Amino acid sequence: MSKGTIIRFGYFIVTIVSLAGCSNISPHDNFKEHIYGQIGKILNEIPPYQAPNEKNLISSKLLPNGNIENKYKYKGTCRYMFEIDPKTQKIIAARFEGEKTDCVINP
Repeated sequence: MSKGTIIRFGYFIVTIVSLAGCSNISPHDNFKEHIYGQIGKILNEIPPYQAPNEKNLISSKLLPNGNIENKYKYKGTCRYMFEIDPKTQKIIAARFEGEKTDCVINP
């Protein structure tokens, strides 16, 4: 192999590896993965960069099953809710409402 061929092959490998790291996930799907990814975690133990911001807490209500639902505002029309077991502080369910264009996290 010539030196030029080896260099071109190296660039090819670097390009392929770089493209493999790119995400094809949409901002809305990324938002959903983030919200649903909190299920099973203890609310007070979520790292600060992933945790819901308490200043965005709209309401906290007791559900008929004894759990608590915290509702948070996000961007525009987007709101997300976590259902929390009050005994363990574990998030057991998550949901959201609002426009698809507002419920986004850029990957």
